[in-house]
Amino acid sequence: MSALARPLSFVACGWRHRRLIGQLTRGRIEGRYRGSLLGGLWVAALPLLMLGVYTFVFSAVFRARWGAAGTGGNADFALILFSGMILLGVFTECVNEAPSLMQAHQTYIKQVMFPSEVLAWVVLLASLWRFGVSLLILLAGYGFAFGWPPIASLCLPLALLPVVLLTLGAVWLVSSLGVFVRDLAQFISVFTAALLFLSPVFYPASRVPEALQPYLRLNPFSTILESSRQSLFEGHAPDWGALATVTAVAWLVAWGGYAWFMRTKGSFADVL
Repeated sequence: MSALARPLSFVACGWRHRRLIGQLTRGRIEGRYRGSLLGGLWVAALPLLMLGVYTFVFSAVFRARWGAAGTGGNADFALILFSGMILLGVFTECVNEAPSLMQAHQTYIKQVMFPSEVLAWVVLLASLWRFGVSLLILLAGYGFAFGWPPIASLCLPLALLPVVLLTLGAVWLVSSLGVFVRDLAQFISVFTAALLFLSPVFYPASRVPEALQPYLRLNPFSTILESSRQSLFEGHAPDWGALATVTAVAWLVAWGGYAWFMRTKGSFADVL
């Protein structure tokens, strides 16, 4: 049965090759910091530096406030911004790498028995590792500023699930197209830069003019980011209907991206 006919095919792929994925992910994480002065400490140092810069810029320079009425403190704005950046960053980091992913692993691709579809899982899991460290830093900053997170913050993994699905589907699709369209990377870099500003990362969705609200809701990250903020910073459960809809769409993206990749992977070795 083809991948297109099996909605759980991409999940089964990850489970079937879990040991290979684990080995490649571990090697990728270790190799990223091998030889550097701070080594693995960079995985925590970079998010800390980011959060420090955000706090300084938005507290001392812009004196920014969150919300339609300018409510919330300066540190609040930095933490809310940081939460959106690290969540969207999982997607943008992986998708920016996707156009050259197959070329970067030509040695593997040209081995007939190598399951090239696992590379999307490897890229995603390595990014999630960095996200996990950033999330711990965010929670520490939250605890310092506000105390214990609310019970509703337990809903945060539900906001992460559509990000995982969207990222997998996009990486499979873009990495496949990148084999045949070599200048795709330029388009993707523009797309991810635009996505940063077209998603409610630097502003709440409520500040978007009413006439543009329907278009904003077409961006799945609008619902994802708002849901995560509602859980952590507002202390109440997200809009379950909207989040379920986005998750269902994300599942279709992952399924479709995997099916497309499996249909085209047989030509990779010849083109590369």
